[in-house]
Amino acid sequence: MGDRSTERESDVADSFAIDSAGDPIDDAGVNVTIGPQFLELFSEQLYTSPNKTFEELVSNSWDAGATDVFVGMSENLRSADAAVWVADNGESMDVEGFRRLWSVAQSTKGTRTDGRPQIGKFGIGKLATYVLAHELTYICKAADGKIRGVSMDYRRIGREEGRLHIAPLPLPVRSLNDNDVRTLLAKLRDGNRMLQDLEKIKEHRHVRRWREADEFGGAKPADIGRSVTWTIAVLTSLKDAGHRMQTGRIRRMLMTSLPLGTSIGIAFNGEPLESSKVSVEVADRWVLGPGLPIDSIQLPDGKTLAVVKSNSPYPHIIVEGVGEVTGTVSLYVDSISGGKSQELAKSNGFLVNILGRVVNLQDSYFGLTNMNHTAWAKFRAAVRCDSLNKSLAINREGVVSGPEITNFRVLLRALFNLVRSTHDKAAKASWPDAGDVLTEAWGTVPLAPLQRAIEDGLTSGSLPSFVAGREDAASDAAINSWNEVETAADVITDVTFEKLGVDEPLVTYDLDARQIVVNEDHPFTREHGATHEQQLVLRDTAMVELLTQAYMLEVGVDEATLGQINLYRDQALRLVARLRRTSGFQIAELLEAASFNKKDRALEVILGDAIESLGFVVERMGGSGNPEGVAKAPVTPGKKEVAYSFTYDAKSSINKKVPAHNVGIAGLVRHRTDHKADHTLVVGPAFAEGALQQECAQQRVTPMTATDLGTLVILSATHGPIDLMRLKGMFELYTEKDVRDFIDILGKELAGKRTFSYVHLFAALEEIGFNGPDVLTTPVIAKVIRDMSGDPNSPTKKDVAAVLSGLSMLAPHLVRVAGDNVFLGAKPDKLREVILKQLALLPSAYKFGADFDMVDPA
Repeated sequence: MGDRSTERESDVADSFAIDSAGDPIDDAGVNVTIGPQFLELFSEQLYTSPNKTFEELVSNSWDAGATDVFVGMSENLRSADAAVWVADNGESMDVEGFRRLWSVAQSTKGTRTDGRPQIGKFGIGKLATYVLAHELTYICKAADGKIRGVSMDYRRIGREEGRLHIAPLPLPVRSLNDNDVRTLLAKLRDGNRMLQDLEKIKEHRHVRRWREADEFGGAKPADIGRSVTWTIAVLTSLKDAGHRMQTGRIRRMLMTSLPLGTSIGIAFNGEPLESSKVSVEVADRWVLGPGLPIDSIQLPDGKTLAVVKSNSPYPHIIVEGVGEVTGTVSLYVDSISGGKSQELAKSNGFLVNILGRVVNLQDSYFGLTNMNHTAWAKFRAAVRCDSLNKSLAINREGVVSGPEITNFRVLLRALFNLVRSTHDKAAKASWPDAGDVLTEAWGTVPLAPLQRAIEDGLTSGSLPSFVAGREDAASDAAINSWNEVETAADVITDVTFEKLGVDEPLVTYDLDARQIVVNEDHPFTREHGATHEQQLVLRDTAMVELLTQAYMLEVGVDEATLGQINLYRDQALRLVARLRRTSGFQIAELLEAASFNKKDRALEVILGDAIESLGFVVERMGGSGNPEGVAKAPVTPGKKEVAYSFTYDAKSSINKKVPAHNVGIAGLVRHRTDHKADHTLVVGPAFAEGALQQECAQQRVTPMTATDLGTLVILSATHGPIDLMRLKGMFELYTEKDVRDFIDILGKELAGKRTFSYVHLFAALEEIGFNGPDVLTTPVIAKVIRDMSGDPNSPTKKDVAAVLSGLSMLAPHLVRVAGDNVFLGAKPDKLREVILKQLALLPSAYKFGADFDMVDPA
């Protein structure tokens, strides 16, 4: 590392440190061995957003069992002396605690005695501070009543690349008293604010929080216990990321992190925060007492138990075999489920309080099943039943089954059924009626879930998967655009069609423009968006699709599950689109037939299909002054970079050959120039010889017969995708014969390179036990074939993907290849049957291009 002492003096001379405060504690040093590479891997790459990184400090307070947390930031975070701090009354650290703190990957967090779920894992949470600041100071009053402090200056670790660990770097622990703490913090511009927060903790001035007693009812529980421990963590010498923190977004993030009824209170810059869910409007609420519309409950054995209601001395009900029950049941207008706060505690579901303490923080269903319903995300039942104390498990975090618990669960289900029926009636009434639809007075009902999904994503820093470019942080333009949203009606300004790429999803949300975007390149759009009427239907379908995704998030479907649902839906859309597509063999057959048909545009249509099937990106045009289309060869499949391009035109003829005057060479050249293409292709049944050949050579126009193009399609279908750069040379040939010779040579090349056939593929599928329809991967199929053949090197997954891509041309409705994933819609024998049927129907002109032995060696 070099001389750390020199680096310390030159770079850290004026830093805020604890080195001279109080008195040193002998033999109480803390050794840090974290190297620069470790810091990079587990901090800057783990916490990409400075706002998100800050959340780790508050999570540490939760894990320490704090009931009050005071978060502070300098007014101007961009100033050189800006600071950030978090003070709490949770369990604090002594010397051994400091040592564990800096022992990365050794976490002491687990299940706390107060039942809180622990967030932190592996003990790397404190490394989030490395992203924000150079200096981190902890001042702690532990359970033994002593105050200790320790400082870490990350600049002392150095910058040597590639080092996960360094020689032990000692951090001296100092013994402090109250006066030492005041003197130390007074060095900072915001020291007085920090001291004020500490005084509130010492004087047990609790942060205002959700009044649990109000919703659980019954006798008022004892006040929150008075903690004698406290901790303040101070970040100074902020880095660029620390300077970029946004107080407004952090405040909102912390509010989002607070569940309803939480046992933790957070004040931010002196302002007590409430859960963002508090602002969710209550649709209906019932107090367990005379106003509860439940007179009895029925047990599984058919026995009916009366529900006795009373207001004295407070609202409550009495159920036989259960006893007195108090509390409230609430139905919210919108979801109170999900979000960051769910990591701390769930806001929805059942909260069962026994003797003033919620006992089911880990199970919001309280052992009930089949509660999956839209209303569940909007439902909260805060119920207190002290008589269940005798049924508590030894760890007091669960209950022991018995008649009392059985009866109590029946009561809970009755409470949920009350909410569910109320919710369903309201939901049906809230949607527009026929008159509203005719006048387009939809209001905000369908759009509200989308608005909330975007707002939650902007707050948490993790946008929903249907937002375009969600991998990157929201741009300033997107944030500014969203700030203009006042009502749900402002969420969608338009539904547009744009070219996003063939592998992109059907529909996305453009946050910058607040538009729903339908992907023009998606196979489903191409098959079902040809006419204006079809596009209108597709537009409306896409809007419903996006709103449904947002609604699934609202009712509690997590992002991972939503991603799986979207993948399945997308593949289903692609396969449905392929049901309408012609196979490679059908394209070849249609090419030959259409080239002699001058009555309609059959050749023009099938020509685009044929070129597209070879892997070119086709833009279909037609009409006066335009070619039939422009085809581009992407550098990499699915990417936008283009290696070369060509215009193409179709020239059909009822005779065997297209005469020179019908070809119109000058017009073809003009098309190439107008569209800045590299080459020109013209396709017909055959072309006249003589002057036309000379003109093609002079003007660089490539003539190709429909039969030769069909042969290329067959070669691609039976051997896998042809390298488009290999085809580039064909567009530099200007006679029919040269083009045909090129294709003959290409066919022999492909036959020589073939490492395995469909026969091997089907045998591998049977060996795997594939029974379809299902998904397999090309690496698995390749390994099975290698094991069966005894060749350790061939085929590769790339070879398998090529053959399967060819198979997808032969049976587009049964096969799709997406990366390493292969979607097969039938058993191996069915696939084989489909291909043999296609081969049997193939015109004789193409038989030399298709290899029957690839499918059936017999």
